[in-house]
Amino acid sequence: MPEDLHSAEPAKKLYYSISEVSEMLGVKPHVLRYWESQFGSLRPKKNRAGNRMYRERDVELLRQIQ
Repeated sequence: MPEDLHSAEPAKKLYYSISEVSEMLGVKPHVLRYWESQFGSLRPKKNRAGNRMYRERDVELLRQIQ
């Protein structure tokens, strides 16, 4: 039998959108953008459309900032 499919953590992905990270951390997207301006080590990649794409290490850093 597979493990619980409705776990609290989302599936591991290479990149997460700002809305996914916002939901994971329980903060609004503008807070993430503000933290990006305040913490030089937080630099999510941006795709061709300019959308922020957060890696797992970015999410871990955000958890420490939080």
